[in-house]
Amino acid sequence: MPSETTTLLRSIRQWLLVIVFLLGIGVLTLAHIGYVQNSTRILFWQSLIFSGAGVLGGLIATIAGIKLLGSYSPSSPDGHPTE
Repeated sequence: MPSETTTLLRSIRQWLLVIVFLLGIGVLTLAHIGYVQNSTRILFWQSLIFSGAGVLGGLIATIAGIKLLGSYSPSSPDGHPTE
């Protein structure tokens, strides 16, 4: 049975992963909005900035989402099942 401190730290870690996931989605959304708003009068290097921000936001959201889903698995971080 996990201790109270371990349970609290696991809960804090899950909330932080949710926050990072939502920030990644926010960056992805803002990059898309910026690209769409400026698509007619944008220079090539400016489109690269929006595209790079979108890719970065998508990667952050994907990795945080995978880690968040993995944190609900019944095994501990070292791969051994919890009791």
